[in-house]
Amino acid sequence: MPGSDRSDALRELGGMAAERREQANMTLDEVYDRTRIRMEYLRGIEAGNYEGFPEPVYVKGFIRTYLRLIGAEDLQEDFIAQLNRLQPKKEEPAANILGNASPGPRGFKPVSHVWLFLVLLAALAGTGIYVWYAWSNGGFKIENWRWPNFSQGTGSSGERTGVNTDVHVQASRDVAPETGPVSAEVASVETPAPRPKPSLMIRARGDVWMSVSIGDKNVYNRTLKSGAVVSWDLPAPARVRFGRPDMANVTLNGKDLGPANARGSKKAETYLYQPDGVWKKVN
Repeated sequence: MPGSDRSDALRELGGMAAERREQANMTLDEVYDRTRIRMEYLRGIEAGNYEGFPEPVYVKGFIRTYLRLIGAEDLQEDFIAQLNRLQPKKEEPAANILGNASPGPRGFKPVSHVWLFLVLLAALAGTGIYVWYAWSNGGFKIENWRWPNFSQGTGSSGERTGVNTDVHVQASRDVAPETGPVSAEVASVETPAPRPKPSLMIRARGDVWMSVSIGDKNVYNRTLKSGAVVSWDLPAPARVRFGRPDMANVTLNGKDLGPANARGSKKAETYLYQPDGVWKKVN
């Protein structure tokens, strides 16, 4: 099914869900108060626009909770089917274009490099002969060569240090230095990506009782059914007490922390979640 058809189907399903909500005499604010699903997610579900939503497993949890509340659970199967079609398909592994690194046939011998050694040896010998011949016929004469001015120094005996008189050195003043403005590339400064808005999201892996306080305000105190999802903005630290911490998956500032207690603890525990992403168990 083309992508546009899927989007149309999700918009149509969202419109049907909005009609069911209105038939139940509920506003989006009332749905938010009872589910704690963020308002932009509720609007996105009814508009069929899922841009900016978290991972698909959380989106499906939002939809189940929302449809159960407005009495439209018969739409759940169609919603999930369309969302599954939106997920990108896994790419097939690339074919092995390099072939198998199998050993060569028995009896294969590596190419000998003796000839290369002989060529290098002959080149060195030829160079040595040329240097000896040139030196024996009056030495080298290098014209227009810039040479460090060693003649100005003195040795330990006070004599001027020697410089080969066969070398004609051109004065450095004959060469005008190149001058000009120095250009510099101005490095482009990338604007850092904005930090995610502090938020807390909890998904029930099984029925779990919770008590949630944000700052001085208690915002949740009841059992979260299996598969349901709740979320809050975090203007202040959140204190959460779980009846079964192993049954609650926690996401803080968009980062999946996994179960509140991954070791499978079944007794009640309390955790503190900070807006800056730091969290800890407090009892």
